[in-house]
Amino acid sequence: MDSKPSARFTTTQWLIITIAAIGFLFDTYELLMTPLVGVPAIAELLQVPLNNPLVTEWIGRMIWLSALCGGVFGLLGGWLIDRFGRKRIMAASIFVYSLSPVAAAMSTSLGWFVFFRCTTFIGVCVEFVAAITWLAELFPDPQRKKIVLGSTQAFASVGGLLVTGVNVWVIAHANTLPALPLPEIFNAHAAWRYTLFTGLAPAILIAFLLPFVPESQIWRERRQAGTLKRPSFGELFAPGLRRVTLVTALLSACAYAAAFGALQLTPLRIAPGLPELAEQRKALKPLRDEATQLNEQFAAALPAFRQAVADVSGLAELAAQRAKIRIAQRAARKADDKDQLAKLGARFSLLETNLVQLTGAKPDAKKALMEREKMLRLLGDNREAQDPFDTAVKARGNTIQLYQELGGLIGRILLAVLLLVAITRRNLLRLFLVPGLALLPVTYWVLYHQSAPAMQWGIFFCGLMVVAQFSYFGEYLPKVFPLHLRGTGGSFATNLGGRMIGTSAAFLTTNILAPMVGGKTTFDSVAIAAGIVGVTVFAIALVATFFLPEPKEQLEQ
Repeated sequence: MDSKPSARFTTTQWLIITIAAIGFLFDTYELLMTPLVGVPAIAELLQVPLNNPLVTEWIGRMIWLSALCGGVFGLLGGWLIDRFGRKRIMAASIFVYSLSPVAAAMSTSLGWFVFFRCTTFIGVCVEFVAAITWLAELFPDPQRKKIVLGSTQAFASVGGLLVTGVNVWVIAHANTLPALPLPEIFNAHAAWRYTLFTGLAPAILIAFLLPFVPESQIWRERRQAGTLKRPSFGELFAPGLRRVTLVTALLSACAYAAAFGALQLTPLRIAPGLPELAEQRKALKPLRDEATQLNEQFAAALPAFRQAVADVSGLAELAAQRAKIRIAQRAARKADDKDQLAKLGARFSLLETNLVQLTGAKPDAKKALMEREKMLRLLGDNREAQDPFDTAVKARGNTIQLYQELGGLIGRILLAVLLLVAITRRNLLRLFLVPGLALLPVTYWVLYHQSAPAMQWGIFFCGLMVVAQFSYFGEYLPKVFPLHLRGTGGSFATNLGGRMIGTSAAFLTTNILAPMVGGKTTFDSVAIAAGIVGVTVFAIALVATFFLPEPKEQLEQ
């Protein structure tokens, strides 16, 4: 590709930009499916209620496992980018994170569901580094490179808004969509499965566009000439690169720590403690205490039910049919649909007859099934009692999430604009770190206690300061590592520093610091801990900027 840009982008260059924008958009889209589909998916696969403690435990395990796998295999992916080409590995990673949600959507066991969420994370971790490396080399002109890297990365924040809207649409229309070919015990119209299916979109788009765009010309020429050095992890710590390797990894860790140790916890773990939700908290407490007791009784009844299913062939399928009708009956009662209730009652009577015939020789099996259904009914009643209050709490959390995502989008756009200004890379990063040092503690220690609107704007600006840094690294990293180490070096900073070390701040905030700080409520404790983590990592990052090498515009291509 000609290193002297024309006045306008060519058709091929627009295709390149389109592919990169799709990749960055769906990076976020695929990852943010987890909080949307995780709870209903795990509950259905384990055959337990949504508010069962096992669901919460497995959500935490899945997030930790996916971050660990993404970091480890993302690091390997960086090496593959340098070894086998930017375009090839980028395409492979996009197909991995596009096909994995489809496989997760058809999962009938928790193990496979978690596995495919981990492979999704792996694909995203590899794609980000491959895409920024590919773009940096396809647009060698410094000014145009800044425009392309800055603008395309802004689409990452659009992904969060898009997946939320798609999920809302899917929930509203799930029952009218084609039934999925699943075993009887599963819901063939489960909204979480359809939402996961939408993750296939980038693979379809990329499959059409990718044949028309080139591989990195400079990488291909060096490879064909035999002058391209082999990538090596050890070389990242050679005297000439050691400082940039360690400092960028530290800075990436700090940015991800602020995101996962503060921002990502806010909608669910902090927002419920806002002053406007005091009445909801008061009403929910006894109901949640009751749910805890009911779940303990449900857990005690499970072994007998599992033994009954093992002893009586066909009991699991019959139990699933009865459960589906009971769920439909509950919905019909809410809608006061007497005709539907009558039809469902007739169908349930037939199943009752089938149950008597099936368990005639095993009365204990029927007793175990009835006890499980009793506990599920009580848990369902409890969940219905919580719904009005829980809906208000979730709505407030969703608003907080929206402000955070919008702040992140504005941050990425602002970063793209500032890249065009003559300013050193150290000072550019400090423009976000210095205000963040004040904004994070003020948001979590002051605005949180004042009002929801105040907290929303605080989170907006915190999101702006944190998320802009991700675009910063996307523009900076390809400049400071030589051609044969751009994928490896970028992946070391982003995946090992950010996604393996930085994301562990969520555990630090909720499991270590929050119990130590002694807030009035759990929400207050997490808010205090989030502020501590946020201000600490921003301070560390600010100090680290003094050791950050300035990139050379004419760094070896």
